[in-house]
Amino acid sequence: MPTNKLRAKFAAGRKCLGVWSNVIDTIYTESLAAAGFDFIILDNEHGPSMPRDTLLHMQVLSRMDCAAIVRVPWNDQVYIKRVLDAGADTIMVPMVETAEEARAAVAACRYPPQGRRSFGPWRQLGLERDLDAWRERANDEVFVIVQVESAKAVENVDAIAAVEGVDALFIGPNDLSGTLGRLRAYDDPRFLSTVEKAMAGIRRSGKPMGAVPWGGLTTAQMLRDGFAMVAASTELTLLVGAARAEVDAHRKAFGG
Repeated sequence: MPTNKLRAKFAAGRKCLGVWSNVIDTIYTESLAAAGFDFIILDNEHGPSMPRDTLLHMQVLSRMDCAAIVRVPWNDQVYIKRVLDAGADTIMVPMVETAEEARAAVAACRYPPQGRRSFGPWRQLGLERDLDAWRERANDEVFVIVQVESAKAVENVDAIAAVEGVDALFIGPNDLSGTLGRLRAYDDPRFLSTVEKAMAGIRRSGKPMGAVPWGGLTTAQMLRDGFAMVAASTELTLLVGAARAEVDAHRKAFGG
């Protein structure tokens, strides 16, 4: 079994830059990984993908130096089990608000006695000769990221971060601001104080902290401010941004 790529990057002290993928086509995933991103978040929450679609993208990334993070739609043991059985080794769980919910996410990712994952890793049937030996290593291989993206989660951030098996915490500024009644109002004083409280709690835990940029923050500023992972773009924002820049340049030069 290969070493978990994201865990290895953090262990080496690397500051990781990533990108979101709506899991539309593997050509985008392959190209983004080849560009040098440290990780790609395969988004099963807001993206249109299902586990079978996600499998194809994980297969592409398995041969590249780019970690595949599967964001599941919810803290759902059944869905988590399905993407793990498809070969995922890094899971991101959205909207975790309590230590109890964090423990449930961890348990869904690990076989007994450490967790509640049921045994049926169909993809490993073709990859492993000894499934029992693989199972003994599997619990240590899975990397669990929980998202802190509500006011309630921030109130409980120290307890969430203290849960054994939570490997990293990822702040979601969009939904966090929304739970304060100020969706995407990043200059609102209440949002600023709440997100700072979230950051302080994660820093106290010593665990890797991640987020997307908000307001006027740049990726470089965030990495200097203690973030270990930043996912600043999606494949669609990169595509649309480049396309609009090219069209604008054409119209500036030639009119029309």
